[in-house]
Amino acid sequence: MGYDMKMDDFHDEEEFNKKELERLKKEILDEAKKVVDNYVDNPSDISGSTVNIHQNSPFLDEDGEGEPAFSGSRWKHIIKSR
Repeated sequence: MGYDMKMDDFHDEEEFNKKELERLKKEILDEAKKVVDNYVDNPSDISGSTVNIHQNSPFLDEDGEGEPAFSGSRWKHIIKSR
């Protein structure tokens, strides 16, 4: 009899877990759909790709005359913060 009770409890808990996972999955999908709809209605000005350069990057170094130590069109818009 004790064995049957433990198995019944296990199956009840397993069924509960499955239902809870399905509920959470539905909730997450609903929120994701809201995010997509919100983005369609209010698109962002940010392109989605960013470039991060650490403030101590050698690409921000200057020579003695204040000119960039590294030149080239890829680096002409980088500003070193003080």
